Amino acid sequence: MSTRNDLLLDKIELRTPLTTDGDALKGLLATTPVLDGNSVQCTLLQCGHFAKTSVAAFLHGRLVGFVSAYYPPNEPRTLFVWQVVVTQKLRDLGLGKKMLHWLIAQPACEQAIRLVTAIGIKNSISWSMFDGFARDIGALPIKSFVTPLTPKHNYEPDEYLLRISPLPNRPEQSASDSLEDLKATGSHISAMRRWLD
Repeated sequence: MSTRNDLLLDKIELRTPLTTDGDALKGLLATTPVLDGNSVQCTLLQCGHFAKTSVAAFLHGRLVGFVSAYYPPNEPRTLFVWQVVVTQKLRDLGLGKKMLHWLIAQPACEQAIRLVTAIGIKNSISWSMFDGFARDIGALPIKSFVTPLTPKHNYEPDEYLLRISPLPNRPEQSASDSLEDLKATGSHISAMRRWLD
């Protein structure tokens, strides 16, 4: 990363979102066709109910990045990252990784021992970002934890669950327990997406 990019990243303010950030988040998501657009109610949930496990990035007072995450029901030690969005002009700076690092260091995320997310199989930008994040924190190789989100016979999934563990300064968990947690997360996310569709 160049010195210019480092200086620009230093100017970005990271904080937990406020409900008043909902409109700005909706606008930011609209500029990113790869991501599903969210309803107004959804952005209010992200900025309100999930505020303590999410992060908003601002440059000169303008929302330029957002990570929404939450703890799935019955999985209080899994931080599920739902969306990572960065404005087009700042996508090569490493802002997505910076937001993830900031987020896992927050008090509301201290209980999480793993991070799980769903990534489209062809989304090379997300794979690269999460791969780099895992390397930064010295986590186990993430590609060994890729599991189909909705496995079916004769069905080629377009999205996979990805697990990054252990998060820094957290106790490790046995591999078998971790696989069970990942399967449970997959079931929850599949159900949630069917409900949202």
